[in-house]
Formats: sequence, structure tokens, C-alpha cells
Amino acid sequence: MPKVSVIIPNYRHAPYLRERIESVLNQTYRDFEVIILDDCSPDESRQIIETYRSESKVSHIIYNETNSGSTFVQWLKGFDLAVGEYIWIAESDDFAHPDFLQLCVEQLDADANCTLVYTESNVVASDSRPMKKKMKSAYTKGGECDIWNGKDFILYNMLRCNTIYNASMVVFRKSAIPSDKTYTSFRLNGDWLFWIGIIQQGNVAHINGRYNNFRQHAVKVTNTTHADGTAILEYIRLYDILYTRIDLPPRTRYAVEGLVCRRVHRMLHKIVDKKRRKELRAMWLERYPWWRLLIFYYKLYRQLRITPRFNR
Repeated sequence: MPKVSVIIPNYRHAPYLRERIESVLNQTYRDFEVIILDDCSPDESRQIIETYRSESKVSHIIYNETNSGSTFVQWLKGFDLAVGEYIWIAESDDFAHPDFLQLCVEQLDADANCTLVYTESNVVASDSRPMKKKMKSAYTKGGECDIWNGKDFILYNMLRCNTIYNASMVVFRKSAIPSDKTYTSFRLNGDWLFWIGIIQQGNVAHINGRYNNFRQHAVKVTNTTHADGTAILEYIRLYDILYTRIDLPPRTRYAVEGLVCRRVHRMLHKIVDKKRRKELRAMWLERYPWWRLLIFYYKLYRQLRITPRFNR
């Protein structure tokens, strides 16, 4: 039995697929299987995938006859096929440093209570060149690898934003996969909910090094969901779920509400259709008529330094 199951869910990423698969096969850690899932891609993905049919590490190649409409549904299919103790979801448009898997497996092996380990990522363009853009990262404690209690990690890092912003930079225990499948009904924020479900069960190891490459290009779900307003609706729904699953002190709850209000206010400006933007703004103001006051609570939250002053 392989120690790690690497799931590569693909949809319309033919230009990047070969680099993705090769970066997995060239890992210095060798005890893994590869599961390739294609969600009925209309490009040349299938032809590229077929060139790896005889590769010894590839245990499954599955093609959907119709598009599932959600990468998280593909994740679920991969989980059912995986036999490894650990799982790495290697998204088809990214690529990894050769030592990525070795470093992550070492952390999971060293701590039986660790359910998830992740590294930081370089942001790269469609041609694999580094970009100046940087993603919001977790607070760090200054070491090469920070070990967090799961509850603390959620409070300090996963409420303000999804600091685990790219599935390709994560390895987790299969046994910690949440039984609740609500995340599969999301288009954009399902991973955020999924990570929190895993983190609630144990510790988190955060490797403070960039061993993953997170690619930015035009064919991304993020771009379309922000433009049509889906991102706002999912964002609100996500926090409604988190409030039922995480016990927050009242003052912290107010602060989080303020953060959500500020972010929704910004996201409204990304909606292309003016009529749609007006509808969602009206819906938002009906729900939170005192959203400016909630933003004040968020600023108060920052000033009082409820979160620890870790290094950024």
C-alpha cells in the first residue's frame, strides 16, 4: 500500500497538465500513487493524460462523461479511490518543488495528532514565471515549521480569510476527512470549509518555506464567481455555517462580522452586471443595516490586538 495518494483533478488545464504530472512523478519521496481525474475537459487534456497510462505510479485514470460542475465533487471521487494514509490534492494547473512531499510526510509522521501540514506558495504566471503578487499567509511564530493547536489556528488564521488558499500546498490524513459533505455544494469556498473540518480534529503544521507554485491564469473559477456575484453569496453562506460550528466569544463574533461586512463591500465592486450588483447590495443592506457599525467593531478588534502579534 502506498503511503500517500496524490489526486490530480483536472478540467481544461491542458497547457499546464504535463508540468503538473511531471512535478508529482519527480518528487524525492517515492511511496505514493497517482489518481488522475478529468472532468470532461473540452481541450487536449485526455491526450496528455493517456501518455501516462503505463506509468507505474499511476493507479487510476478516470474520465467523466459529463462535467460535474464542482472540483470538490471530484475531490470526493478521489477520496473513494485513495488507499494511502495521507492525501495530496495536486491541482492540475500548479506544480511543486521536488522536496514538497518529503517535507510534508516527515511532519505528519513526527506528530500523530497532526491532521494537516502545508507549505507556502510562490505565485506564478501562466508561463510559470514568478509574479510579484503575494497571498495572505498565516501568522508565523518565527520557526522553520510552526505547530499549531487546531482551535487556535482557526481562531487566529482561518476566520479572517482562507490562509490555506491553494489545495496543492497541503497534505492531510485521510482519516481526518470530514464526514459532512457540505463543502461539495460550493463552487469557490468549499476548500475553506473542508480545511476547517480537518483542522478541528488535531494539530496543524505550517512549513515556512515556498515549496509549491500557485498558478494564476484566465481560466480560473475565482474570476467568474467574483464577476457574477456567486462569490458573495458563497462567502455569506460560508460564515453562516462557521458560526454554527465554531464557538466564538461575543466580542470576537462582532469583529468577525465587521470583517465580513468590509470584504463584502469590496467584493460588490467586482460584479460586472450593474443590475446584479444593485440586487446583492440591497440584499446585504437588508441583512446588515448597521454594517458600518460592524466595520467599527472589526477595527476595534484590530486595535485591541485580540489576535497575537506573530510575525507576518
